[in-house]
Amino acid sequence: MAETGHAKNVANFATMIAFCTGYGADYDPTNAMIDLAALNTALTAAQASLADVQAKVAPWKDKVAERENIFAGVRPRTTQLLAAFDACGAAENKVDNVKTYHRQVHGRRATALPPDDPDTPQNEAQGYSVSHQSYVQVAEAFNQIVAILDGEPLYNPNETHLTIATNQALFSAMKTANSQVVNEAVPLSNSRIGRNELLYDNDDSLIERADLVKKYVKSVYGASSAQYAQVSGLAFTRPRTH
Repeated sequence: MAETGHAKNVANFATMIAFCTGYGADYDPTNAMIDLAALNTALTAAQASLADVQAKVAPWKDKVAERENIFAGVRPRTTQLLAAFDACGAAENKVDNVKTYHRQVHGRRATALPPDDPDTPQNEAQGYSVSHQSYVQVAEAFNQIVAILDGEPLYNPNETHLTIATNQALFSAMKTANSQVVNEAVPLSNSRIGRNELLYDNDDSLIERADLVKKYVKSVYGASSAQYAQVSGLAFTRPRTH
């Protein structure tokens, strides 16, 4: 579910509270979880949780964009490095080793670095997502290429973009970029966990309260009443994954 889906659930909950408030003295449930005070408290907490998630999305996306920019020229660079290494007179088996890592950088899984899914930063933080692992694997394969070149006495290019120092610095930037994405993903992931508990996962979650309110209004006014039509028409979507 996109962030807008969570916001829609909270907005519908606010509308439900407005309807219930409008029922006046008729709205008098014995279940304290759905009295107006409890509903308003839950709404305030949910709104604050959505705001906290949004506040943490921006810095995470910024680091994702920075990483994309750093990695953008890595594959062409490895092709240039392979050509330069082959041209320097290095032994064929050493060139073959570079080719192995070159294929890893350009391999099937990494043909196009997949975009980071803005709804799954918890996987990014844990290092299990396909997109994050692709970046990590590309960086490690690149580092292996640089290490092989560094160990070859014949490899001493005049071109700045092909030197060991330049490419060691590039690997360092790649590694830092990966770490920064994870570092920003952790607080975002934790914020989303808190939001999901409030909206969906707890026994007194927003979505559970909304279901109880619908049942209570139905009991007071009847299934064919205009009042029940008001609240029953408010959709609350429980995401399959959130």
